This record gives sequence, C-alpha cells and structure tokens, in this order.
Amino acid sequence: MPIAIQPYTEEWTPAVEAFNQRLSEGGVAPEFHFPDNHVPQWLPKVEGHRIYQEYFLATDGEAVRGGYIVKFQDFSFFGERRQGEMRRIGFYRLPLSEGIVNKTYATVGVHLLRHAVKFQPLLFALGMGGFENPLPQMLKAMGWSLQAVPFHFLVAHPVKFLRNIAPLRQLRSRRLAADMAAFTGVGWLGIHAVQRIRSLDGRREITAEPVASFGEWADEVWRDCLSSYALLACRDRDNLNILYPGEKFIRLKVHRGDQVLGWATLLDTQMHDNKYFGNLRLGSIADCLARPENAAAVIQAATDFLLGQGVDLIVSNQTHTAWNSALAKNGFFSGPSNFVFAAGKPLVALLDPLTSVFSQMHVNRGDGDGPVNL
Repeated sequence: MPIAIQPYTEEWTPAVEAFNQRLSEGGVAPEFHFPDNHVPQWLPKVEGHRIYQEYFLATDGEAVRGGYIVKFQDFSFFGERRQGEMRRIGFYRLPLSEGIVNKTYATVGVHLLRHAVKFQPLLFALGMGGFENPLPQMLKAMGWSLQAVPFHFLVAHPVKFLRNIAPLRQLRSRRLAADMAAFTGVGWLGIHAVQRIRSLDGRREITAEPVASFGEWADEVWRDCLSSYALLACRDRDNLNILYPGEKFIRLKVHRGDQVLGWATLLDTQMHDNKYFGNLRLGSIADCLARPENAAAVIQAATDFLLGQGVDLIVSNQTHTAWNSALAKNGFFSGPSNFVFAAGKPLVALLDPLTSVFSQMHVNRGDGDGPVNL
C-alpha cells in the first residue's frame, strides 16, 4: 500500500506507540521517538497564537511508518529589497522514518520532506547533529543550503571540564592528556589565561534582573531591533511568554542605567552521563536579543549571572557577527559546531542569498526546538 501523509489525530495514537516500539527494538534512543500524544505539549495550536506546532504521520494502511513536526513562527526580513517584511516560516523538526531500522521503508524520509515542502514552502531545519548525519545529507541532496551555526563555550571549572567533555575523551591519548592537564593544573592555568586575555578590553557598567515574564519592555526591544538583522524571528512579549514559560527558564532583563538594552533566556542544567557534556553543570545562553552594538553587554550580564549560579561550563550557538564577537570579548572559546542551519530554496530566495547574509541573521537555539538537549 502506498505511503500517505496525514495530520496526526487521536485515533492514530496506538499505531504511533507501535511505531516507537519498533524503533526501540531497532536500537533507536527514546529521544528520537515520535510523540505519543497528538496534541503537542510544547507549542500546541491555540486560537490567536501565531507560534505553534503541527504533527504529521506517514501511514501505510493501519500502520505508522514515520512522521514529522513543523513549528510555525513569524519572521522579519530586512535588507535592500525587504524592509521589515514579515513572513510565516516553518521549522522542520524530528522527521522519523522506519527506514532507519527496516530498509523496506527507506523512502519514507523523502516522502515526509516532499510533503513538508509542499505544505509549507518557506521551511528551514536547525541542529541535526552535524553535516554528516542522514537528515542534512538528504537536505543537501535535495538542493537545500546548509551553514554551521558557530559554537562558543566558556569554562568556569577547568578540572571538571577536562574530565567530562566528551570530544576530548573519544581517543585514549586525548583522555590521558585531559586527565594529566586536570591533575597538574596545566588545564586550569591555560584555560583561564586565554579567557582572561580575551576579556581585557573592559567591562561596562550594566545591571541585570531575572523576571517572571516578558513585558511591554520586550516589545520595545523587538521593535528597536527589526532593522538590525537580515532575518529575525518574532520575539515580542506574546511569543516570548509562549516560548519560555515556567521555572525552567531564566529570563534576564538587561539595563544600562534606565535604558533596557535587551534580554537573554538562560538555562542552568545538571547533566547526567550526557554524550557531550558528561556530568557537568551546564549553563546555556539559549536565546537573546538586543541591537548588535549592545550584544556584548547582554552576553556579559548573562555570563556573570550563570557564573554566579555556579555552572561548570557555559555554551551558546549564534549566527550573527556581533553576537559571536560579543562571546569572544567575554572570554568564550570558539569550538567545532554540530548545530546546522538548513534552508529550502524558497527561503534562500528571500534571503538573497544565504551565504551573503548568514552572518547578519539572528538565529540561535531559540529558533529551533528550544533547548531540548540542554
């Protein structure tokens, strides 16, 4: 029977559960299973909300063979041809195919992507674990444009860092070197010396306060930033309060005197046997917004807050030149990135072209599936 793509409705729940069970039996980790509830827990479709998710399934008779999620959000485009034009864009996330455990269904992934592009032509993907993985490889083969989102990190506790960070410990020689550096203190001296040198250009007098929610001041920051970025997701207070509710997120409002410069959304997470971060206490600058000239002040405030909380390591992925420069000025190292931005052809046409404006776009983890792994 041919594969059909259709919305995920309640009657398909048992078939989705059976699909996930087959993935488990094939060795697929639980984080790569499809949601077993047809109503999204995060960003459900609610009347009046411009940001929401929809689920779609690839069905084969009464069986589910795959599925994907699309997250909708308004984005502003600003450049020579577009002065703050708003368009709704879809984020293509968690495409799953039974083909990863059963070659009979190897074409399901292509069916999913073709349906998504037809359903929402302005489409992008984000994250994906690196260029070498199956999804970015398929996107590239189908004519999408791909760019790595720069990754920066700041080490607060070098001994813990050197003993936990997975990329340093994948080879026996690297593990021994990392353990030796931690034991002798060379790691502590080296990391802190570099970070101290890179942050010698001075620290501005700013203040920051955690807030329970985003208020009218966030709308003012959003409006003030529209002309500064080639691509910018709608980050007004309504969208921000939907994206970042509850106690999990630290919402930091940043001032200089009476002037609100911007904000940052932070996470403070104790990792447990994480494949990248081991058992580190991880601080994340997951999202942020300010005019480019105020980026360094916002990064400073976010960094100081997380260090004050006692994290071992702080990480952030940012596309824009100003934000990457701000991270460097605040003592962050640049590291290899497995966080990939991919844009379909209709979206690339609006960006005119992606390669020339990528470093002027404001994209980070807040534009994808949130800090799902942080």
